[in-house]
Amino acid sequence: MLKSKLIYLYPSDSSFIRKDIHFLSEHFVVLEQKVNWTKKSRLIHLFISQLFFLVKHFKEVDFIIIMFAGYWSLIPTLFGKLFKKPTFIILGGTDCCSYPHLNYGSLRKPLLKRAIKWSLELATKLLPVHESLVEYEATYDDRCLIKKQGIKSFFPNLTTTIQTIHNGFDGLFFEYKPNIKQPNTFICVASVSSKTTFELKGIDIIVQLAQLNPSHNFTIIGLSDNILKAIPALKNLHLLNYLTKEHFLKHLQASEFYLQLSISEGFPNALAEAMLCGCIPIGSNATSIPSIIDETGFIIKKRDISEIQSCIEHTTQLDAAAKVNLANKARNRINEQYSLEKRKASFLTLLDK
Repeated sequence: MLKSKLIYLYPSDSSFIRKDIHFLSEHFVVLEQKVNWTKKSRLIHLFISQLFFLVKHFKEVDFIIIMFAGYWSLIPTLFGKLFKKPTFIILGGTDCCSYPHLNYGSLRKPLLKRAIKWSLELATKLLPVHESLVEYEATYDDRCLIKKQGIKSFFPNLTTTIQTIHNGFDGLFFEYKPNIKQPNTFICVASVSSKTTFELKGIDIIVQLAQLNPSHNFTIIGLSDNILKAIPALKNLHLLNYLTKEHFLKHLQASEFYLQLSISEGFPNALAEAMLCGCIPIGSNATSIPSIIDETGFIIKKRDISEIQSCIEHTTQLDAAAKVNLANKARNRINEQYSLEKRKASFLTLLDK
């Protein structure tokens, strides 16, 4: 029996996109256009290239899936509307927010915001990776002047159907090994290559925590070379560049606590992966983070170093049994609520397979 075909489009490649394409390929022939939309100087060329790609393949496919809303989602959703082909946009985070004080969020840019608005209106269904991307009140960072975030806050008249499909994670690969946990170790995994992401991901706060807690060890993975050079050298602060999945797994398994002190996140993959590895989560009261952690760790209400330091002091004073209990609860929560199998099932139901 011949497999149905679908087109999967994205602005740039990543591991979570590969994960989607891998499981979709088990049931569909997946066509993808491997281009990078991050270079704004090439927008016209990219629009033309995408148009030719769609014209070539549009008749043979049954669905179009688009990761994130942006310039790259406009022509595909228009094609879908005109030719009555179901078109789905996975909303991931930056396409649902505006944080001008951080120079972050697609919706702070007028032209890009217009492209997103039209895409959302033209799409068959919107698939946010978390409910907070629909409507959310930003209270963690007091510098944020736009408190109402999420697509419904910016586009209140939007009528396109919305269905949340959470990210999914592999509990077999991200294994919890309690015997190798190192006491009072804190880790954060984040792709950081600019001042914006340095602050957005709370890396500046983690550097301060390392300075305040010389007897604890802090590890940050995912820093670009220019960021690595800008951070002061500390004996208890271990800074690493991008690592393979297998290498950063070892760091997660050896760490006792995971720090997710972001100002905004769609659905932080590394947080869930760390929880699967038995890291006790400490997260900011921002977007999806509190509901992912729930009662398995600790939530920081405000972006305030004294409050965060108090939390660090409290967590390190927990006894061994309490730590093991939280670690198990963290792993179980991801396995039960955010498994890869759940994400697969949701997509197969959506695409009627």
